[in-house]
Amino acid sequence: IYTIQKREYLFMESFTQGIVRLNAFLWGAPMLALIVGISLYFTCKLHFIQKHLFSAISLSIKKSRSAGVISSFGALVVALAAMVGTGNIVGVSAAVSTGGPGALFWMMLSAFLAMATKYAESVLSVKYRETNEAGEYVGGPMYVLKNGLNMKKTALVFAAATALMGFGDALIQTNSLAAIYSSVFNVPAYLTTAVLVVLTGSVILGGVRKIAALCKWLVPGMAVLYIVLCLTVLILHWEKFPWAVVCIFKSAFSGTALVGGAIGITLKEAVRYGVSRGVLSNEAGSGSGAIAAAAAQTPNPVRQGLVSATTVFWDTLVICLLSGVTVVVAGDWQSGTLFGAQLAQSAFSTLPGGSYFLLMSLTLFAFSTLVGWSYYTAKSAQFCLGVNVEKPIYILWLLMMCLGGFLSPKLVWELADTAIAVMCVPNILSLWLLRGVVFGETKTYLAQELAFARK
Repeated sequence: IYTIQKREYLFMESFTQGIVRLNAFLWGAPMLALIVGISLYFTCKLHFIQKHLFSAISLSIKKSRSAGVISSFGALVVALAAMVGTGNIVGVSAAVSTGGPGALFWMMLSAFLAMATKYAESVLSVKYRETNEAGEYVGGPMYVLKNGLNMKKTALVFAAATALMGFGDALIQTNSLAAIYSSVFNVPAYLTTAVLVVLTGSVILGGVRKIAALCKWLVPGMAVLYIVLCLTVLILHWEKFPWAVVCIFKSAFSGTALVGGAIGITLKEAVRYGVSRGVLSNEAGSGSGAIAAAAAQTPNPVRQGLVSATTVFWDTLVICLLSGVTVVVAGDWQSGTLFGAQLAQSAFSTLPGGSYFLLMSLTLFAFSTLVGWSYYTAKSAQFCLGVNVEKPIYILWLLMMCLGGFLSPKLVWELADTAIAVMCVPNILSLWLLRGVVFGETKTYLAQELAFARK
Protein backbone atom coordinates (compact mmCIF):
# COMPACT_ATOMS: atom_id res chain seq x y z
CA ILE A 1 0.00 0.00 0.00
CA TYR A 2 2.86 2.36 0.88
CA THR A 3 4.49 1.72 -2.51
CA ILE A 4 1.23 2.45 -4.37
CA GLN A 5 0.69 5.67 -2.41
CA LYS A 6 4.27 6.75 -3.11
CA ARG A 7 3.83 6.13 -6.82
CA GLU A 8 0.58 8.10 -6.84
CA TYR A 9 2.26 10.97 -5.03
CA LEU A 10 5.22 11.01 -7.45
CA PHE A 11 2.84 10.89 -10.42
CA MET A 12 0.80 13.86 -9.14
CA GLU A 13 3.99 15.81 -8.38
CA SER A 14 5.29 15.12 -11.88
CA PHE A 15 1.94 16.03 -13.44
CA THR A 16 1.76 19.26 -11.43
CA GLN A 17 5.25 20.28 -12.51
CA GLY A 18 4.30 19.55 -16.11
CA ILE A 19 1.31 21.89 -15.85
CA VAL A 20 3.51 24.54 -14.21
CA ARG A 21 5.93 24.38 -17.17
CA LEU A 22 3.03 24.56 -19.65
CA ASN A 23 1.65 27.65 -17.91
CA ALA A 24 5.08 29.26 -17.90
CA PHE A 25 4.85 29.04 -21.70
CA LEU A 26 1.17 29.97 -22.04
CA TRP A 27 1.50 32.92 -19.66
CA GLY A 28 4.76 34.13 -21.12
CA ALA A 29 5.45 37.59 -22.49
CA PRO A 30 3.25 37.17 -25.63
CA MET A 31 0.10 36.34 -23.62
CA LEU A 32 0.68 39.09 -21.09
CA ALA A 33 1.32 41.58 -23.90
CA LEU A 34 -1.84 40.39 -25.67
CA ILE A 35 -4.12 40.85 -22.64
CA VAL A 36 -2.67 44.15 -21.47
CA GLY A 37 -2.29 45.37 -25.04
CA ILE A 38 -5.93 44.83 -26.03
CA SER A 39 -7.05 46.56 -22.81
CA LEU A 40 -4.76 49.51 -23.46
CA TYR A 41 -5.94 49.70 -27.08
CA PHE A 42 -9.64 49.84 -26.16
CA THR A 43 -8.94 52.28 -23.34
CA CYS A 44 -7.34 54.69 -25.81
CA LYS A 45 -9.73 54.18 -28.73
CA LEU A 46 -12.82 54.46 -26.51
CA HIS A 47 -11.45 57.71 -25.12
CA PHE A 48 -10.92 56.38 -21.60
CA ILE A 49 -14.27 54.62 -21.11
CA GLN A 50 -13.34 54.11 -17.42
CA LYS A 51 -14.20 57.76 -16.72
CA HIS A 52 -17.90 56.83 -16.95
CA LEU A 53 -17.65 54.42 -14.00
CA PHE A 54 -20.11 56.24 -11.73
CA SER A 55 -22.64 56.64 -14.53
CA ALA A 56 -22.28 52.92 -15.22
CA ILE A 57 -22.93 52.12 -11.55
CA SER A 58 -26.08 54.26 -11.76
CA LEU A 59 -27.23 52.37 -14.86
CA SER A 60 -26.72 49.02 -13.10
CA ILE A 61 -29.57 49.72 -10.66
CA LYS A 62 -32.03 51.25 -13.14
CA LYS A 63 -34.76 48.95 -14.43
CA SER A 64 -35.36 48.21 -18.09
CA ARG A 65 -38.32 46.49 -19.77
CA SER A 66 -36.30 45.50 -22.81
CA ALA A 67 -35.98 41.97 -24.14
CA GLY A 68 -33.91 39.56 -22.10
CA VAL A 69 -34.06 36.68 -19.63
CA ILE A 70 -33.04 38.53 -16.44
CA SER A 71 -32.74 42.19 -15.44
CA SER A 72 -29.59 44.19 -16.10
CA PHE A 73 -28.88 44.14 -12.36
CA GLY A 74 -29.54 40.40 -12.34
CA ALA A 75 -26.95 39.90 -15.07
CA LEU A 76 -24.53 42.08 -13.12
CA VAL A 77 -24.85 40.08 -9.89
CA VAL A 78 -24.66 36.73 -11.71
CA ALA A 79 -21.41 37.93 -13.32
CA LEU A 80 -20.15 39.17 -9.96
CA ALA A 81 -21.17 35.92 -8.30
CA ALA A 82 -19.03 34.03 -10.79
CA MET A 83 -16.14 36.51 -10.40
CA VAL A 84 -16.11 37.11 -6.65
CA GLY A 85 -14.95 33.75 -5.38
CA THR A 86 -12.20 32.22 -3.30
CA GLY A 87 -9.81 33.58 -5.93
CA ASN A 88 -10.39 37.04 -4.46
CA ILE A 89 -8.93 35.78 -1.20
CA VAL A 90 -6.95 32.61 -1.83
CA GLY A 91 -5.92 33.50 -5.38
CA VAL A 92 -4.69 36.95 -4.37
CA SER A 93 -2.80 35.42 -1.45
CA ALA A 94 -1.26 32.93 -3.87
CA ALA A 95 -0.26 35.77 -6.20
CA VAL A 96 1.52 37.55 -3.32
CA SER A 97 3.27 34.38 -2.14
CA THR A 98 4.48 33.40 -5.63
CA GLY A 99 4.87 36.79 -7.31
CA GLY A 100 5.62 38.99 -4.31
CA PRO A 101 3.76 42.14 -3.21
CA GLY A 102 4.57 43.68 -6.61
CA ALA A 103 2.05 41.30 -8.17
CA LEU A 104 -0.66 43.45 -6.57
CA PHE A 105 0.48 46.52 -8.49
CA TRP A 106 0.35 44.70 -11.82
CA MET A 107 -2.98 43.14 -10.93
CA MET A 108 -4.53 46.56 -10.24
CA LEU A 109 -3.01 48.21 -13.32
CA SER A 110 -4.16 45.44 -15.64
CA ALA A 111 -7.62 45.46 -14.01
CA PHE A 112 -8.04 49.21 -14.47
CA LEU A 113 -7.26 48.87 -18.16
CA ALA A 114 -9.37 45.71 -18.37
CA MET A 115 -12.56 47.67 -17.68
CA ALA A 116 -12.40 48.72 -21.34
CA THR A 117 -11.99 45.09 -22.44
CA LYS A 118 -14.94 44.00 -20.32
CA TYR A 119 -17.01 46.78 -21.86
CA ALA A 120 -16.11 45.68 -25.40
CA GLU A 121 -16.81 42.00 -24.67
CA SER A 122 -20.28 42.76 -23.36
CA VAL A 123 -21.16 45.13 -26.20
CA LEU A 124 -20.37 42.42 -28.75
CA SER A 125 -22.12 39.69 -26.77
CA VAL A 126 -25.38 41.64 -26.61
CA LYS A 127 -25.01 42.73 -30.23
CA TYR A 128 -24.64 39.15 -31.52
CA ARG A 129 -26.80 37.25 -29.03
CA GLU A 130 -29.59 35.01 -30.24
CA THR A 131 -32.64 33.15 -28.95
CA ASN A 132 -32.19 29.41 -28.39
CA GLU A 133 -34.72 26.61 -28.78
CA ALA A 134 -35.94 27.16 -25.22
CA GLY A 135 -36.77 30.82 -26.01
CA GLU A 136 -33.91 32.23 -23.90
CA TYR A 137 -31.47 34.94 -24.96
CA VAL A 138 -27.99 33.43 -25.09
CA GLY A 139 -24.66 34.95 -26.03
CA GLY A 140 -21.00 35.28 -25.26
CA PRO A 141 -17.77 35.16 -27.28
CA MET A 142 -18.77 31.86 -28.93
CA TYR A 143 -21.85 33.55 -30.42
CA VAL A 144 -19.78 36.59 -31.37
CA LEU A 145 -17.37 34.32 -33.25
CA LYS A 146 -20.23 32.45 -34.90
CA ASN A 147 -22.65 35.27 -35.73
CA GLY A 148 -20.24 38.17 -36.09
CA LEU A 149 -17.32 36.47 -37.84
CA ASN A 150 -18.73 33.15 -39.12
CA MET A 151 -15.87 31.37 -37.33
CA LYS A 152 -17.86 28.37 -36.13
CA LYS A 153 -14.91 26.08 -35.43
CA THR A 154 -13.14 28.74 -33.38
CA ALA A 155 -16.41 29.36 -31.56
CA LEU A 156 -16.52 25.68 -30.62
CA VAL A 157 -12.94 25.87 -29.31
CA PHE A 158 -13.86 28.80 -27.08
CA ALA A 159 -17.03 27.15 -25.81
CA ALA A 160 -15.19 23.90 -25.04
CA ALA A 161 -12.41 25.78 -23.23
CA THR A 162 -14.99 27.74 -21.20
CA ALA A 163 -16.77 24.53 -20.19
CA LEU A 164 -13.43 23.05 -19.13
CA MET A 165 -12.63 26.22 -17.20
CA GLY A 166 -16.03 25.93 -15.53
CA PHE A 167 -15.32 22.41 -14.37
CA GLY A 168 -11.90 23.63 -13.23
CA ASP A 169 -13.60 26.36 -11.22
CA ALA A 170 -15.76 23.73 -9.56
CA LEU A 171 -12.50 22.10 -8.46
CA ILE A 172 -10.98 25.42 -7.30
CA GLN A 173 -13.85 26.61 -5.15
CA THR A 174 -14.47 23.24 -3.52
CA ASN A 175 -10.75 22.62 -2.99
CA SER A 176 -10.13 26.00 -1.36
CA LEU A 177 -13.08 25.68 0.97
CA ALA A 178 -12.30 22.09 1.96
CA ALA A 179 -8.68 23.07 2.72
CA ILE A 180 -9.55 25.91 5.07
CA TYR A 181 -12.35 23.99 6.87
CA SER A 182 -9.86 21.19 7.43
CA SER A 183 -7.26 23.65 8.72
CA VAL A 184 -9.55 25.60 11.08
CA PHE A 185 -12.02 22.97 12.31
CA ASN A 186 -10.31 19.72 11.25
CA VAL A 187 -13.44 18.89 9.22
CA PRO A 188 -12.86 16.03 6.75
CA ALA A 189 -12.73 17.14 3.12
CA TYR A 190 -15.51 14.76 2.13
CA LEU A 191 -17.95 16.31 4.63
CA THR A 192 -17.31 19.91 3.48
CA THR A 193 -17.60 18.80 -0.13
CA ALA A 194 -20.87 16.92 0.44
CA VAL A 195 -22.57 19.89 2.12
CA LEU A 196 -21.39 22.28 -0.61
CA VAL A 197 -22.62 19.93 -3.36
CA VAL A 198 -26.09 19.71 -1.80
CA LEU A 199 -26.42 23.49 -1.37
CA THR A 200 -25.17 24.24 -4.88
CA GLY A 201 -27.36 21.62 -6.49
CA SER A 202 -30.47 23.00 -4.78
CA VAL A 203 -29.93 26.30 -6.62
CA ILE A 204 -28.43 25.56 -10.03
CA LEU A 205 -30.96 22.89 -10.98
CA GLY A 206 -33.58 25.67 -10.93
CA GLY A 207 -32.00 27.51 -13.91
CA VAL A 208 -30.81 31.05 -14.50
CA ARG A 209 -33.78 32.83 -12.92
CA LYS A 210 -33.28 31.02 -9.62
CA ILE A 211 -29.54 31.69 -9.85
CA ALA A 212 -30.16 35.43 -10.41
CA ALA A 213 -32.75 35.59 -7.60
CA LEU A 214 -30.23 34.17 -5.14
CA CYS A 215 -27.36 36.35 -6.31
CA LYS A 216 -29.35 39.60 -5.91
CA TRP A 217 -29.12 39.35 -2.14
CA LEU A 218 -26.12 37.06 -1.71
CA VAL A 219 -23.52 39.07 -3.67
CA PRO A 220 -24.02 42.51 -2.01
CA GLY A 221 -24.22 40.97 1.45
CA MET A 222 -21.08 38.88 1.19
CA ALA A 223 -19.12 41.74 -0.39
CA VAL A 224 -19.98 44.16 2.42
CA LEU A 225 -19.08 41.55 5.06
CA TYR A 226 -15.67 40.92 3.52
CA ILE A 227 -14.85 44.60 2.95
CA VAL A 228 -15.60 45.37 6.61
CA LEU A 229 -13.41 42.43 7.65
CA CYS A 230 -10.45 43.65 5.57
CA LEU A 231 -10.78 47.25 6.76
CA THR A 232 -10.84 46.08 10.38
CA VAL A 233 -7.58 44.15 9.95
CA LEU A 234 -5.97 47.16 8.22
CA ILE A 235 -7.05 49.49 11.03
CA LEU A 236 -5.51 47.13 13.60
CA HIS A 237 -2.22 47.25 11.67
CA TRP A 238 -2.41 50.87 10.54
CA GLU A 239 1.22 51.54 11.49
CA LYS A 240 2.38 48.98 8.88
CA PHE A 241 0.25 50.39 6.07
CA PRO A 242 2.82 52.92 4.72
CA TRP A 243 5.48 50.19 4.71
CA ALA A 244 3.12 47.86 2.79
CA VAL A 245 2.45 50.49 0.13
CA VAL A 246 6.18 51.12 -0.34
CA CYS A 247 6.80 47.37 -0.47
CA ILE A 248 4.16 46.87 -3.18
CA PHE A 249 5.56 49.61 -5.42
CA LYS A 250 9.23 48.72 -4.89
CA SER A 251 8.78 45.02 -5.60
CA ALA A 252 6.55 45.81 -8.59
CA PHE A 253 9.55 47.22 -10.43
CA SER A 254 12.51 45.53 -8.76
CA GLY A 255 10.79 42.15 -8.66
CA THR A 256 12.55 41.28 -5.40
CA ALA A 257 10.74 40.99 -2.08
CA LEU A 258 12.33 43.04 0.68
CA VAL A 259 12.98 40.34 3.29
CA GLY A 260 12.31 36.74 4.22
CA GLY A 261 11.66 33.55 2.32
CA ALA A 262 10.18 35.39 -0.66
CA ILE A 263 13.59 36.76 -1.70
CA GLY A 264 14.44 35.82 -5.27
CA ILE A 265 11.07 36.61 -6.83
CA THR A 266 11.72 38.17 -10.22
CA LEU A 267 10.00 41.02 -12.02
CA LYS A 268 8.74 38.50 -14.57
CA GLU A 269 7.03 36.48 -11.81
CA ALA A 270 5.48 39.61 -10.30
CA VAL A 271 3.96 40.60 -13.66
CA ARG A 272 3.00 37.05 -14.63
CA TYR A 273 1.15 36.24 -11.38
CA GLY A 274 -0.33 39.72 -11.07
CA VAL A 275 -1.86 39.73 -14.55
CA SER A 276 -2.87 36.04 -14.65
CA ARG A 277 -4.53 36.10 -11.22
CA GLY A 278 -6.23 39.36 -12.18
CA VAL A 279 -7.67 37.79 -15.33
CA LEU A 280 -8.68 34.68 -13.37
CA SER A 281 -10.51 36.94 -10.91
CA ASN A 282 -12.20 39.57 -13.10
CA GLU A 283 -12.39 37.43 -16.29
CA ALA A 284 -11.72 40.43 -18.58
CA GLY A 285 -9.95 39.07 -21.65
CA SER A 286 -11.33 35.58 -21.19
CA GLY A 287 -14.87 36.65 -22.16
CA SER A 288 -16.78 34.46 -19.70
CA GLY A 289 -18.54 37.38 -17.99
CA ALA A 290 -20.11 38.38 -21.31
CA ILE A 291 -22.20 35.20 -21.21
CA ALA A 292 -24.23 36.66 -18.33
CA ALA A 293 -24.36 40.08 -20.01
CA ALA A 294 -26.06 38.55 -23.06
CA ALA A 295 -29.02 37.40 -20.94
CA ALA A 296 -29.73 40.92 -19.65
CA GLN A 297 -32.82 43.00 -20.34
CA THR A 298 -31.18 45.96 -22.06
CA PRO A 299 -32.28 48.32 -24.85
CA ASN A 300 -28.88 48.36 -26.55
CA PRO A 301 -25.42 46.78 -26.23
CA VAL A 302 -23.74 49.91 -24.83
CA ARG A 303 -25.86 50.08 -21.67
CA GLN A 304 -24.98 46.52 -20.70
CA GLY A 305 -21.37 47.10 -21.71
CA LEU A 306 -21.12 49.98 -19.23
CA VAL A 307 -22.81 47.95 -16.49
CA SER A 308 -20.55 44.96 -17.11
CA ALA A 309 -17.43 47.13 -16.89
CA THR A 310 -18.29 47.88 -13.26
CA THR A 311 -17.77 44.23 -12.35
CA VAL A 312 -14.01 44.67 -12.79
CA PHE A 313 -14.07 47.66 -10.45
CA TRP A 314 -15.95 45.84 -7.68
CA ASP A 315 -14.16 42.53 -8.09
CA THR A 316 -10.51 43.53 -8.51
CA LEU A 317 -10.05 47.22 -7.75
CA VAL A 318 -12.01 46.90 -4.49
CA ILE A 319 -12.14 43.33 -3.16
CA CYS A 320 -8.87 41.93 -4.55
CA LEU A 321 -6.97 45.09 -3.61
CA LEU A 322 -8.22 44.91 -0.02
CA SER A 323 -7.31 41.21 0.14
CA GLY A 324 -3.79 41.82 -1.14
CA VAL A 325 -3.01 44.80 1.08
CA THR A 326 -4.31 42.89 4.10
CA VAL A 327 -1.96 39.96 3.37
CA VAL A 328 1.02 42.26 2.80
CA VAL A 329 0.34 44.24 6.00
CA ALA A 330 0.10 41.02 8.05
CA GLY A 331 3.59 40.13 6.83
CA ASP A 332 3.41 36.32 6.79
CA TRP A 333 3.99 36.17 3.02
CA GLN A 334 7.68 36.78 3.82
CA SER A 335 8.08 33.34 5.42
CA GLY A 336 7.99 31.62 2.04
CA THR A 337 6.24 28.63 3.67
CA LEU A 338 2.56 29.62 3.47
CA PHE A 339 0.48 29.39 0.28
CA GLY A 340 -3.06 30.32 -0.70
CA ALA A 341 -5.66 29.53 1.96
CA GLN A 342 -3.05 29.09 4.71
CA LEU A 343 -1.57 32.53 4.00
CA ALA A 344 -5.02 34.16 4.01
CA GLN A 345 -5.93 32.43 7.27
CA SER A 346 -2.67 33.58 8.88
CA ALA A 347 -3.30 37.19 7.82
CA PHE A 348 -6.86 37.35 9.16
CA SER A 349 -6.08 35.45 12.36
CA THR A 350 -4.52 38.69 13.70
CA LEU A 351 -8.12 39.87 14.19
CA PRO A 352 -9.98 38.31 17.15
CA GLY A 353 -12.29 35.75 15.62
CA GLY A 354 -10.84 36.65 12.21
CA SER A 355 -10.39 33.05 11.13
CA TYR A 356 -14.10 32.41 11.58
CA PHE A 357 -15.14 35.56 9.71
CA LEU A 358 -12.72 34.60 6.94
CA LEU A 359 -14.24 31.16 6.80
CA MET A 360 -17.71 32.69 6.50
CA SER A 361 -16.53 34.93 3.65
CA LEU A 362 -14.80 32.07 1.86
CA THR A 363 -17.92 29.92 2.17
CA LEU A 364 -20.16 32.61 0.67
CA PHE A 365 -17.62 33.47 -2.05
CA ALA A 366 -17.14 29.83 -3.04
CA PHE A 367 -20.88 29.16 -3.07
CA SER A 368 -21.67 32.22 -5.21
CA THR A 369 -18.95 31.41 -7.72
CA LEU A 370 -20.05 27.81 -8.01
CA VAL A 371 -23.56 29.01 -8.76
CA GLY A 372 -22.43 31.64 -11.30
CA TRP A 373 -19.89 29.49 -13.12
CA SER A 374 -22.27 26.56 -13.37
CA TYR A 375 -24.41 28.81 -15.60
CA TYR A 376 -21.45 29.72 -17.82
CA THR A 377 -20.52 26.06 -18.11
CA ALA A 378 -24.04 24.99 -19.01
CA LYS A 379 -24.41 27.69 -21.69
CA SER A 380 -21.02 26.81 -23.19
CA ALA A 381 -21.93 23.14 -23.30
CA GLN A 382 -25.31 23.99 -24.85
CA PHE A 383 -23.54 25.84 -27.64
CA CYS A 384 -21.60 22.67 -28.45
CA LEU A 385 -24.23 20.00 -27.78
CA GLY A 386 -27.69 21.63 -27.79
CA VAL A 387 -30.16 22.91 -25.19
CA ASN A 388 -31.03 19.47 -23.80
CA VAL A 389 -27.64 19.03 -22.10
CA GLU A 390 -28.27 21.68 -19.41
CA LYS A 391 -29.42 19.35 -16.62
CA PRO A 392 -26.79 16.64 -17.38
CA ILE A 393 -24.08 19.34 -17.32
CA TYR A 394 -25.29 20.59 -13.93
CA ILE A 395 -25.12 17.03 -12.59
CA LEU A 396 -21.60 16.56 -14.03
CA TRP A 397 -20.67 19.90 -12.44
CA LEU A 398 -21.72 18.58 -9.03
CA LEU A 399 -19.67 15.43 -9.59
CA MET A 400 -16.60 17.55 -10.39
CA MET A 401 -17.11 19.38 -7.12
CA CYS A 402 -16.82 16.03 -5.35
CA LEU A 403 -13.37 15.54 -6.91
CA GLY A 404 -12.24 19.06 -6.04
CA GLY A 405 -12.05 18.46 -2.31
CA PHE A 406 -9.18 16.01 -2.66
CA LEU A 407 -6.73 17.55 -5.17
CA SER A 408 -3.54 19.52 -4.51
CA PRO A 409 -4.30 23.28 -4.21
CA LYS A 410 -1.32 24.17 -6.40
CA LEU A 411 -2.41 21.73 -9.13
CA VAL A 412 -5.97 23.09 -9.10
CA TRP A 413 -4.84 26.71 -9.54
CA GLU A 414 -2.37 25.80 -12.29
CA LEU A 415 -5.08 23.88 -14.21
CA ALA A 416 -7.31 26.96 -14.02
CA ASP A 417 -4.50 29.11 -15.44
CA THR A 418 -4.19 26.68 -18.37
CA ALA A 419 -7.90 26.75 -19.20
CA ILE A 420 -8.23 30.51 -19.00
CA ALA A 421 -5.21 30.99 -21.29
CA VAL A 422 -6.94 28.87 -23.95
CA MET A 423 -10.10 31.00 -23.61
CA CYS A 424 -8.27 34.31 -23.98
CA VAL A 425 -6.88 33.75 -27.48
CA PRO A 426 -10.14 33.30 -29.49
CA ASN A 427 -11.92 35.92 -27.38
CA ILE A 428 -9.25 38.57 -27.96
CA LEU A 429 -9.19 37.64 -31.65
CA SER A 430 -12.92 38.42 -31.90
CA LEU A 431 -12.45 41.71 -30.04
CA TRP A 432 -9.77 42.79 -32.46
CA LEU A 433 -11.59 41.76 -35.64
CA LEU A 434 -14.86 43.39 -34.51
CA ARG A 435 -13.36 46.48 -32.90
CA GLY A 436 -15.10 48.65 -35.49
CA VAL A 437 -18.49 47.34 -34.33
CA VAL A 438 -17.65 48.27 -30.73
CA PHE A 439 -16.65 51.79 -31.76
CA GLY A 440 -19.78 52.19 -33.92
CA GLU A 441 -22.16 51.04 -31.18
CA THR A 442 -20.42 53.29 -28.67
CA LYS A 443 -20.73 56.33 -30.93
CA THR A 444 -24.43 55.62 -31.50
CA TYR A 445 -25.59 54.97 -27.93
CA LEU A 446 -23.05 56.28 -25.39
CA ALA A 447 -24.36 59.83 -25.05
CA GLN A 448 -27.93 58.53 -24.77
CA GLU A 449 -27.04 56.11 -21.96
CA LEU A 450 -24.98 58.66 -20.03
CA ALA A 451 -27.90 61.09 -20.15
CA PHE A 452 -30.24 58.36 -18.89
CA ALA A 453 -27.82 57.52 -16.05
CA ARG A 454 -27.86 61.13 -14.82
CA LYS A 455 -31.66 61.36 -14.60
